[in-house]
Amino acid sequence: MLENSLNPNEVVDEPLTKEMSHTEFQSFMPYMGINLNDLTIQQEKLIQLIASGMSVAAAGRAAGYASPPAAREAARRPAAAKALEFLREEMRETVNFKRENAHMMYMEAYTSSANATEMKNTVDSLVKLHGLATPENSTQININVQGTKQLERMSDADLLKLAGQDIKYLEPSSED
Repeated sequence: MLENSLNPNEVVDEPLTKEMSHTEFQSFMPYMGINLNDLTIQQEKLIQLIASGMSVAAAGRAAGYASPPAAREAARRPAAAKALEFLREEMRETVNFKRENAHMMYMEAYTSSANATEMKNTVDSLVKLHGLATPENSTQININVQGTKQLERMSDADLLKLAGQDIKYLEPSSED
């Protein structure tokens, strides 16, 4: 549902990706960078269906194309590609969900949590949202070995030295 810009309390039952009439589609053509008769009505319908989220094959069937390759070919035409890019950009501008929206939704979920587990899960999600949970960077060691026999002949001390560890690394301590 889209909110009406005139009255913020009034909600309009209009889908985000409603199909435009031929005349309405043509009114957007100058903004798309294409001429009025560059696309057929069938191509206009195909482009609108693809922009609404359908696969090219499904949109091609719905628009009346004989086969998926024919629909793909029609969608690849320069005028069709420009129109599709314009419609996708319009949808990106319409769907304006940002980090602040997600944060507010998580905060509402936190305040309505029934137990500590739900609160903890909400906090975990907030931490991920804001990038506070970064994985530890483990050091990766690359060892170039001429042959496996070379490693088999090395002592434990030499292997630890090669891996960048101290000899005490293998001995358990009471501090851990």
